[in-house]
Amino acid sequence: MDDIQFRSLDIDRININEYYEVEYWSKQFGLHPTVFRQIITDTGITSAEALKVHFHKHYGENAA
Repeated sequence: MDDIQFRSLDIDRININEYYEVEYWSKQFGLHPTVFRQIITDTGITSAEALKVHFHKHYGENAA
């Protein structure tokens, strides 16, 4: 039986309204889901690549 509510991860954009995307990406960036969601809310960045650039710029090469 197919789950019509499930959608695969969009590799270009992060949807903070989808719990599984927040769980996945917060683990990828090594952050608590609440912190990760707040960073996206504060910055408006929803691209995984743009978030990597943001973290490196603001927190150094070892970030993310």
